[in-house]
Amino acid sequence: MKKAEFKERLSQYSLDILNPENFHDKLAPAVMGYADLLFEEFDLDSSAGRTHIQTLNGNAIGTFWAAKCIREIFRTQRFSRALYASVLGVKDENRGPVHVLYAGTGPFAALALPIMMMLPPEDVQFTFLEINPESIEILERVIDLFDLHAYVKNIHQCDASLWDVPSSEIDIVISETMCRALVAEPQVAIMLNLASQLPKEVVFLPEEIKVSLCKLSGNSREPQRIAELINFNKASMYAIIGNSPMRNWNFDDQDIQANVSEDDQLYLMTEIRINEGNTLDLEESSLNLLEKVKVKKRQGMVNLNIQYSLDKRPGFKIIER
Repeated sequence: MKKAEFKERLSQYSLDILNPENFHDKLAPAVMGYADLLFEEFDLDSSAGRTHIQTLNGNAIGTFWAAKCIREIFRTQRFSRALYASVLGVKDENRGPVHVLYAGTGPFAALALPIMMMLPPEDVQFTFLEINPESIEILERVIDLFDLHAYVKNIHQCDASLWDVPSSEIDIVISETMCRALVAEPQVAIMLNLASQLPKEVVFLPEEIKVSLCKLSGNSREPQRIAELINFNKASMYAIIGNSPMRNWNFDDQDIQANVSEDDQLYLMTEIRINEGNTLDLEESSLNLLEKVKVKKRQGMVNLNIQYSLDKRPGFKIIER
């Protein structure tokens, strides 16, 4: 397939993905076609592509797994639309091109390509951060395949949770380096590191990640919220930064009481507002699956101390008292 044909297919998929309707007939075929277009051209199913990279602040998932996330229909749609809307919003205020810092691109920079199909390089520029050398290699081939060099300011192979920002001239930061309940992956560490070095007027996507303790009773499919554990947004990021010298991020702990019966199960529930009009709620993606909380006491009042923690496996540390 010639470059022009590749780009034409990508342009059509991008139009359908960025359609403002939440549900429409062309959405699933567009997301799957988008993924197939990239997977057909690049072989990711190797042992190296399935291997995670362990960092000080969580796993950077392997190239193959990062690429597979594209097939989550609402996840790809909502993140891509949010980025496009944010670029348009900043563009109205800027004279020059909007500068997007995309941390954790995976092999395809999948959230950026639709925006490149919609806007000229005079309107938007990207700096890409990615830790995985295999992903970097494929990303460079993707940029060449679709002839997108004019959109790319820089590509840095680095750990975005530790990277020193060389210039504050950035308008939007986007990172989608997370798992449900903010476990295992370095989303929180990446955003805190970048926010600690950038002006407060920078747009951070997603705008809000909320994780709550909840319970499911019997055959109910509707979780009952017990307590909000974290509301990770711009305000809370800068509060954490203000209370954390030398980028040693400190998180408040909470004492929580939960009244459970024998058929109750405790979970962590994740809700994401990428920006206005683009949200991911319960079971709309793998990011929104419930994360089971194990407690020894099976019924009655359960006393828990809960605190988010960053280490080689980030997540909520839950102590039963």
